[in-house]
Amino acid sequence: MIKCSALSITRGGRTLIHEFSYEFSAGIYVIKGENGSGKSTFLLSLLGEIPLGTGSITIDGRELSGLSEQERSATYSWYEDQEIAFNFTASDVLGWGGWSVGMADELRTEDLLDRQWKKLSRGERTRILLTSTLAGESAHLLLDEPAAGLDDAMVTHLASKLASKASAGATIIISEHDTRLMSALHAHELTIREGRLTE
Repeated sequence: MIKCSALSITRGGRTLIHEFSYEFSAGIYVIKGENGSGKSTFLLSLLGEIPLGTGSITIDGRELSGLSEQERSATYSWYEDQEIAFNFTASDVLGWGGWSVGMADELRTEDLLDRQWKKLSRGERTRILLTSTLAGESAHLLLDEPAAGLDDAMVTHLASKLASKASAGATIIISEHDTRLMSALHAHELTIREGRLTE
């Protein structure tokens, strides 16, 4: 369980989240809001990557602020689109998340394994990074716009994989504005608007 208590986040003098309290138990939660509203910032606060203004975050009863970087990394599986400077193969990138040949191929990446990273389309890179994320054993998944670049069939497939994770007890929090994924997930939806995060 991820518990936010009176959480406030201020960036650049602007309050993005104001006194937000909520308990994220097993299930899927989608954070919605306009560009720049603070969706990604909220996820980064859950990761412990940015300081809180006030309030606290606990993970399974443990204060996030008291966890080491190694402990936080073991607590969460994290997805975001990212540039990779060196020209690794898709298989190399998958290995960073603990995936290895023979493990479940969450998003049908078998045809991409030997391809060079820079020659992959955005949707193909997304599939690789998501497979790496989903390969982890963490009970907490944070995903920042995971549907970007995916076609309709792959969005449906991703939704099925996330639903399976949630049914097995995972807490999944997604920053997303892609209506295809939101429709397929039937998730709890929260909206950031004018500094308030509400259902």
